[in-house]
Amino acid sequence: MNALSLFTLDLLEELSLRHDDQERWEFTLDRLTEIGFNALNMLCFTPETGAIHWVRSSMSQGWLNRYDSQGYAEADPMLAQVQNGRKSLYVQAASLRPADGHSTKALGLNHDLEKAGYIHLYSLVVPCPDNEAKLVVLSSDRPDAQVQMTERQREMRVLATVLATNLGSDIPSNHGRVYDITSIAPTTPDLTPRELQVLNLLALGHRNDRIAELLNLSEVTVRTHLKNAREKLRAPTRESALVRAMQLGLINPPGYRNR
Repeated sequence: MNALSLFTLDLLEELSLRHDDQERWEFTLDRLTEIGFNALNMLCFTPETGAIHWVRSSMSQGWLNRYDSQGYAEADPMLAQVQNGRKSLYVQAASLRPADGHSTKALGLNHDLEKAGYIHLYSLVVPCPDNEAKLVVLSSDRPDAQVQMTERQREMRVLATVLATNLGSDIPSNHGRVYDITSIAPTTPDLTPRELQVLNLLALGHRNDRIAELLNLSEVTVRTHLKNAREKLRAPTRESALVRAMQLGLINPPGYRNR
């Protein structure tokens, strides 16, 4: 059994002896530091709708302020897991290049993570009781972290699951090492009335050319509205955008559920 597996088993046993959530957070952060992790983020959400209930982070206050001021939540690939259904993800800081077509915010986030000391990040969505799930994000600045996160994913999944099932929303109030950052997480997407009109007509089965005719728009404009709506909904396809909009109650075209 490797060191990470032994660490996780030991952590699980130790957490079972601690019943106060704040104490569990403090103890867990201390232990994670011992094995090379320098930050833990956790987000609780409803899988069907993507509604976020709470977010906690042990990243530095300086980094969290920058993350908020730059609007990096919009381009955060790990946060996008709440909506796109991806179960796990590894991200290496400063690995994106402008030539690859990434957005300015995606590039800024990726390279600013390196400056903040969060070099390697691994995230996992963990199903939980009561129709909830938790997104667990672990960060490390150690050179060997990439191998651990990419080649020992089973062990990483077990560790993330232990963290998700043993840590809740209560956070330490005396040391200030964990922050409630729910307010900077994205809320329900703010679609324009025209974007909602286009989505409603798309849900009824109309093609772009017909939507353009019905709304007295050019087909290029219709495609632009759809593209903007997809980006706001963090949806990779128009079909997934429709599903997401329905789940959030943004559109409710007659007969759509029976199509």
